[in-house]
Amino acid sequence: MDVGKRIRELRHISGISGRTLSKMTGLDPSQISKIENGSSKPSLDALDRICKALNVTVHEFFSPETEELPPDLLQLLETTKNLTPEQRKLLNDFLKSLDI
Repeated sequence: MDVGKRIRELRHISGISGRTLSKMTGLDPSQISKIENGSSKPSLDALDRICKALNVTVHEFFSPETEELPPDLLQLLETTKNLTPEQRKLLNDFLKSLDI
């Protein structure tokens, strides 16, 4: 897995800039850039901070299931994480009503 590419992908899905990710993690912007470009590897601590900022667990970060999903579906999954149980039920009911 290309860790830098995965970080960039998740960052884009989250709609945040590299500079914003830098501020959220306390990492230098040049370090974020180097990690995303593959010229540097993040430490476990840095990766943990990046995952928290991107609202994914380290397990989800390395999950092959989510790695293979298209960006629009990943964004949908990310959005649904913030729904209440009632909102998720309403969304599921709506999707079922589409009869797809």
